[in-house]
Amino acid sequence: MKTRKIDPQAKMDRVVEIARRLFVEKGYHNVSIPQIVKASGVSTGAIYHHFSNKESLASYIHEQTLGEFNQLLSARLVGTSSVYQRLRAFAQLVLDIAENDSVMMEYMLFMKHTEFMSESHPICFSEPFRWVQETIREGMEKGELKQGDVMVAGASFTGVVLRVIEVYLAGVLEVSLQEAAEETIANAWSAIKA
Repeated sequence: MKTRKIDPQAKMDRVVEIARRLFVEKGYHNVSIPQIVKASGVSTGAIYHHFSNKESLASYIHEQTLGEFNQLLSARLVGTSSVYQRLRAFAQLVLDIAENDSVMMEYMLFMKHTEFMSESHPICFSEPFRWVQETIREGMEKGELKQGDVMVAGASFTGVVLRVIEVYLAGVLEVSLQEAAEETIANAWSAIKA
């Protein structure tokens, strides 16, 4: 008789992937644990073994998504030294995620986390976007970037990139994000360079 090997981590990874997709597609308040059970094929008991309720699952997904993004960004920053290279690496990563994992990008862009996670800050105040602001502050101090408000400059740089992504996700952009990457990054950089 064969014994079935159950990988609990693979189950939870599936739950997280499915729940994030459902939250993006339907909105957090319109998704129930039974819907996640049905879509993931993971039992209610297994989900509640790891998460006390839907809110704790949502909190885990939020932290996991930001953690994944930060790991990807750290890997992209290896070998970069200038402000331009670091901001370019950030922009290219965001474009790559949008093209290759649109659910992750839509989750980061469109989920209203504060509606269901009272301790959560909007994504624009999360670690990756604070990192952009600090990088821009460094560029201003070095004279590489226009002097001004760091928050406004950060919004100007990321706004160009994120708007192109929104247009792509809406199906309006007629080229891939990879084809649009050079022009997008050049436009984002020109919004802040000295």
